[in-house]
Amino acid sequence: MTEPATPTPTPPEFTQGSVKQDPVSQAVAVRTNFPDPYFDHQWGVMTVDRGGHYSSYDEVESWTDLATGAARKDEKEKAAK
Repeated sequence: MTEPATPTPTPPEFTQGSVKQDPVSQAVAVRTNFPDPYFDHQWGVMTVDRGGHYSSYDEVESWTDLATGAARKDEKEKAAK
């Protein structure tokens, strides 16, 4: 029996609130606040026709980056000025 593969950790630039989109299905994923070792809950994925689920970075890695949490924080700070 083989051990299950360990999911790929989410890179640090994808902080809470980062958003990715699957260009094929149009599903979106938002980075949650779940830390390591909860790799399988680090992204909340919402589809347009099948509801949502938690996932690891492995599912969303190739998706298009729409926003990083750091970029969203910068935008909020600029708007507050």
